[in-house]
Amino acid sequence: MTAPVVLLVAVAANSSGVAMTQAAAAVCIETMQSGAKSVVRMVATMPDDRDLAADASVEGASAVVVLSWHDAAFLTTDVQVSLAPPGARGHGWITRTVVFSARDLPAERGRTLGLVIASMLDESKGSESLKNREASATVAATPLPTRPVDTASEPPAAARAIATSEAPLLPTRWAIEANLTTIVDSAEGLDVDALGGAFAVRRSLAHGLALRVGLGYRVATVDGAQATARTAAAGLGAAWTSPGLGRVHELGLGARLDLLGLHEEVSRDSNASTPSDQGYWSLGGDLLGQVGYGLSPGVVFLLGGGLEETLTAADVLVAGRMIATIPHERLMLELGVLSRF
Repeated sequence: MTAPVVLLVAVAANSSGVAMTQAAAAVCIETMQSGAKSVVRMVATMPDDRDLAADASVEGASAVVVLSWHDAAFLTTDVQVSLAPPGARGHGWITRTVVFSARDLPAERGRTLGLVIASMLDESKGSESLKNREASATVAATPLPTRPVDTASEPPAAARAIATSEAPLLPTRWAIEANLTTIVDSAEGLDVDALGGAFAVRRSLAHGLALRVGLGYRVATVDGAQATARTAAAGLGAAWTSPGLGRVHELGLGARLDLLGLHEEVSRDSNASTPSDQGYWSLGGDLLGQVGYGLSPGVVFLLGGGLEETLTAADVLVAGRMIATIPHERLMLELGVLSRF
């Protein structure tokens, strides 16, 4: 029987995370049959199905393990294990969250993670090739017992698993973005204030990059002209997110660039001296920077700002006299939520 290969992927790990990952891999392999080996990968963001499946296929891995941390201190770790190739029919993850004490040394945390991984592999369906282990570990609220090997070198970590469940595939491909938007322009002393909303869908293409399709609508009062401007916009572009965007109770950065198709309609009020409605189409684009704060796994609060540029400006004329202008460049501010699934 071919000895198993475990692909262990660590997400956004610094030097401490790298050391814990390597220790976890070594401990896990020690509990498996002779000849078993591990392949460790360090990645900046959570990989998607295709990347995991491709890497597992190249390495001939019979199991895939993903480690990700909730905090910069590496005290709370999500451990995800699957014996079916990512993306395959019947594929699913077994997930545990392991919480450490700040007093636990990185080496102790690494040892505990290795024992957790070994225990989860043993619990996974279809793990017949992994049942020849000499010992297995169970994560409990009490400290884990030391292994027979090297019992004097390190004390066990005070760790416990606080959640165990059969979970769907966690690397996310899709996200929904909903925003409240406002635009403030200044041209020749005229301020145009707008309030509206926008809705967009994102599809992940690579680590940190996504295709974005969105729709928006806003209404603005044109001061001094007794007019209202209504803007409907459709956008197609790309979005970038940093590894920290989406981690619970952490700040992250993002940016987006869109090509826009807009329909602008300017209406003079019915009580104006010469009421009228005029509309026109235009092309444009926007570039925004974003700051996000993780509210829960997969849900991020977003605050963004940037510029919107259109090819066509609008002049509001009354009796042949220009009384207002809606300019090309507009300052855009957004407040919203990004939900990944």
